[in-house]
Amino acid sequence: MEKSDSFIVDFWAFVFKMLGKISFFNLVRRLCPKARTGRFSEIWALSHVFLSIVSVPAVLYINNQYIGFAIASYALLRGYEVVIYQTNVLLFDEYRAIKAGKEYKLHGYRRIVILLMQNYFEIIFWFAAQYIFFQNIFSFAVDGSHESVLGAVYTSFVVMTSFGFYNVTPLGVLAYSLVIGQAMIGLFMTLLSLAIPTPKSMDVTEQ
Repeated sequence: MEKSDSFIVDFWAFVFKMLGKISFFNLVRRLCPKARTGRFSEIWALSHVFLSIVSVPAVLYINNQYIGFAIASYALLRGYEVVIYQTNVLLFDEYRAIKAGKEYKLHGYRRIVILLMQNYFEIIFWFAAQYIFFQNIFSFAVDGSHESVLGAVYTSFVVMTSFGFYNVTPLGVLAYSLVIGQAMIGLFMTLLSLAIPTPKSMDVTEQ
């Protein structure tokens, strides 16, 4: 097979391949052979949607800094994993397979869209927990927006989508990093949703 003429594609394909190795998900897959299935990936993704939803009231009502910090730390790790995983799936997995002379098939286009939507809303809830835990480094224009589950979710939704009244103001480097990071993830995942590849599908209803 001919070598790719695109240095930029090869460069980012390599970068995201390396970044993909640094994740809790891949660690679990390496340790558990049965975790190397599409079904496991689906269960993993769905369970993390529920974990992200539960994380918001957990940080809000459990008065324990260690638990809050653990949730906030895992939320950042999970956000990183989602971006790297979706980028690899939607942009580079097919490219690498073709370069290696292998056939590449998706499990299904509907599956990709559903997983992407799940990941998108999962990130909103993970960051809602962040705004509660790190509330002292933000200024909130609306009183109580960080003191209730719906208020925190609304704040996170607005930052993620830029829809609505932007009521959170960062007060330091960490705060700016969280807000900018979430806004970039929101934009990035929106762009990724437009980059769904067109290889063969293993879903018989899509063939």
